[in-house]
Amino acid sequence: MRTPIIIGLILLMALLHPMPAHSNDKLFTAIGARLGHMKAVAHYKFIQQRPIEDLSREAVVIKDAERAGHSMGLPAAPTRQFFATQITAAKTIQQYWFEQWRVKPPSPNPPSLTQDIRPKLLLLGNEIMATLTSPIDNRDRQSFLQHTQTEGLPEALQNQLFDELRNLSTFGKDLQRIQAAGVLRVGTTLDYPPFSSGTLDQPRGIDITLAKRLGDTLGVTVQFVQTSWPTLTQDFTARAFDLAISGVSITPGRAALGTFSAPYHIGGKTPIGRCLDQDRFKDFTAIDQPETRVVFNPGGTNERFARQHLQHAQFITFPDNRFIFQELLAGRADVMFTDEIEVALKTQLHRPLCALLPGQRLTYQEKAIWLHKDDALKQAIDDWLQTITTDGSLKALFDEALGR
Repeated sequence: MRTPIIIGLILLMALLHPMPAHSNDKLFTAIGARLGHMKAVAHYKFIQQRPIEDLSREAVVIKDAERAGHSMGLPAAPTRQFFATQITAAKTIQQYWFEQWRVKPPSPNPPSLTQDIRPKLLLLGNEIMATLTSPIDNRDRQSFLQHTQTEGLPEALQNQLFDELRNLSTFGKDLQRIQAAGVLRVGTTLDYPPFSSGTLDQPRGIDITLAKRLGDTLGVTVQFVQTSWPTLTQDFTARAFDLAISGVSITPGRAALGTFSAPYHIGGKTPIGRCLDQDRFKDFTAIDQPETRVVFNPGGTNERFARQHLQHAQFITFPDNRFIFQELLAGRADVMFTDEIEVALKTQLHRPLCALLPGQRLTYQEKAIWLHKDDALKQAIDDWLQTITTDGSLKALFDEALGR
């Protein structure tokens, strides 16, 4: 019979390639158990005709959580937010059971809130804080949803609770995790010279060099992760990389999702086009005409600038930023708005292209390293940037890239 052989092969494969255990299962189980007790809480309140909401008690729970979090090195804001969302989830479950019992009342003998339920909740709260020891990322979401599935709890609120937990688990721990792993994962688009270009096997550019030097400073190996302008934010929030160094401009939207280092480059948008069109495009108004074809790559600040400031010009979206200037050279587009430094580089490489409004900076933009909220990592990066600014090596890197 072949069945024992097949079973033996399956067991052998399991031994050779074991399924990775979820290191956060204990944490997720504790959160799920706490939510599971909300039916008993609701039962007591319903029979005793108590209101679901108890703001004074909620304030005590959150204050105790902040105090416990502080002792573990967790900042107050994300700790407070996670436990506030957990309380919202608890009240939502209780409200669900109240509605069920108005139709069909429960047993008239609920468990005691003070003697039976609250001690269990206290123990679970302590267990949640004690097991919050490793970072959580998007790969843990499905496991979390399974462990915390509770009757009366909408999946949308489950996901919100997971997002708050993920923020709390990673806040302040990135530097420690990176140095423990010995690897710094750097997101790069590889399509934006002089900042980043080439391939993952052979990346090049100012930001590639900066990333490698930062890795040396932190004592870790750098691993580059491919991203793109349309997916940059999505990849950042999913923690596909630890930080992005790819000519990323500081914007309020990006800053709200993480934080930025001190800026290492200041510039702004300016238009580039064919030199033979310089007389045609003498000012911004001359560019913003119905017959002008403005090209941009999707998802970045070039597109955002064009859509915010141009009222009449035609828009052309070109998906590959590596070859977008060929659209200008071939006459399929007339103008592109991009950063001054890229205009300086491209006009050197492609003599038919010129800055259309030389010396005019239409915006003020700072480029910086985009990272998740971690005070220790940000401080380490800012200190390093201050060093390479003071010793002149940062300026030398830009001068070399631009042939100055």
